[in-house]
Amino acid sequence: MAERIVLVTGCSSGIGLGVAQRLHSRGWHVIAGLRDASRTPPALECARRIALDVTQPAQVAQAAAAIERLDCLINNAGYALTGPFASYTAEQMERQLRVNLLGPALLTQQLLPALKRAGGRVINVSSLAGEAGLPMMAMYCAAKHALEGWSESLRHELAAAGVQVALVEPGGFRTRFAENMEWGARPMAPESGEARQLGRYRAMQARMLARPGRIPNPVIDAIVRLAEMKRMPLRTRVGSDARLLRGLKRWLPERVSIGLIGAAFRRRLA
Repeated sequence: MAERIVLVTGCSSGIGLGVAQRLHSRGWHVIAGLRDASRTPPALECARRIALDVTQPAQVAQAAAAIERLDCLINNAGYALTGPFASYTAEQMERQLRVNLLGPALLTQQLLPALKRAGGRVINVSSLAGEAGLPMMAMYCAAKHALEGWSESLRHELAAAGVQVALVEPGGFRTRFAENMEWGARPMAPESGEARQLGRYRAMQARMLARPGRIPNPVIDAIVRLAEMKRMPLRTRVGSDARLLRGLKRWLPERVSIGLIGAAFRRRLA
């Protein structure tokens, strides 16, 4: 049996690092994509490490050219732009889309020949924000909604070539996600409603981070199961919050589900 080969992006920490370690322990040949390959975590020494910033077309092309066949591509790299929409600069909005949507799309496109040779699969790490619009994360939600639509379209397109496509939608787990968030950098008048809202939102984030968080093992488990199962479902939701949000959107009238999400947000900011 040929050695199974997987490329995982965003392996410097959190979910990507955990998935790379777990798949290596299960006999996979792991190619670990790192935005800064010079800062390799010790736990990744078992993997083949490559410099892969998904916003850099030259790095994407170089990585794809070195891979002849690929059993699994896990598009995990990403981050969140957060704060009031009024605080986002044009450059920040463009980068959010490049990292969370266009980068994975370009990488997948470049690797299609290798995936088709292996009858491989693509696993895109989305978020509960891919199914609902959440306040203070407008562009992050936009990118994840787009990632979901692209993934579903690609699933249909690639079926005839024997390539499967799936989405993982984690809820809130404690990784370096919060540390890596980028806050809007566009100046706002101190007396504006957005500035007051931002102050309360930052305080809420601080309160949440001061409490113990859920470790991301269930997300890692879900991705590994998808990589190794015979037939992947389109969506896998991980976490009670992700499943609850899906239930609200599915079973309640839209005005009710939107109202509940808004009310929960306002309570947290109080």
